Amino acid sequence: MNSLQDRLAFFVATDALKTTSRANWIYSEARTESVAEHVWHTTLLAMLLADKAPDGIDHSHVRDLLTIHDLVEVYAGDTVLWDDVAIDNVDAREIAAGERLIQMLPESQQERFDLLWREFQLQETSDARWARAIDALHPMVVSWFPGAPGHANKTLTPTKILTRKRPFLEPFPPLWSLAHWLVQQAVDQRLIPGDDLIGPTQEASSGII
Repeated sequence: MNSLQDRLAFFVATDALKTTSRANWIYSEARTESVAEHVWHTTLLAMLLADKAPDGIDHSHVRDLLTIHDLVEVYAGDTVLWDDVAIDNVDAREIAAGERLIQMLPESQQERFDLLWREFQLQETSDARWARAIDALHPMVVSWFPGAPGHANKTLTPTKILTRKRPFLEPFPPLWSLAHWLVQQAVDQRLIPGDDLIGPTQEASSGII
């Protein structure tokens, strides 16, 4: 194939993300979200929250990172944050999947996509950490913003959620406060049980706007 055909072969391979399911439901109904829906929604969320990012963030680059961050799931599938067994070997599976997918591109484009994907995975730049924070916040919004149907995982508690989300969100106070608020909404709507960390009607955080 020529270069343009190679690009389209890569492009149509990623169409699989439209039918690759994630663990969370969408906001409007209790059906699982596809990876493609998640990727689009995270890029939009990044645009909406850009003014809450630290100084120096390259928002165009962040959107590029979010666009490619889950491409490896074409072959690796989605790894559920709450699945301790799957998380243990996720890096090896995703590296193999990423290398397989990148090889589909013409050589002139392989480096750009590979560098973007690895930057997100390594989390060594400010842009990558901000993108990862948006990625971590997104399922919380569609699961627990008022009116949402909740999350498919019925074992979640405030402590479990915020403990897992802390490494990604705590470095960014506006997002960390928003995460606490979303968990409070989940408790108040009886979508998750309260615990010692956050109980019904407890004021979880302030100053999130």
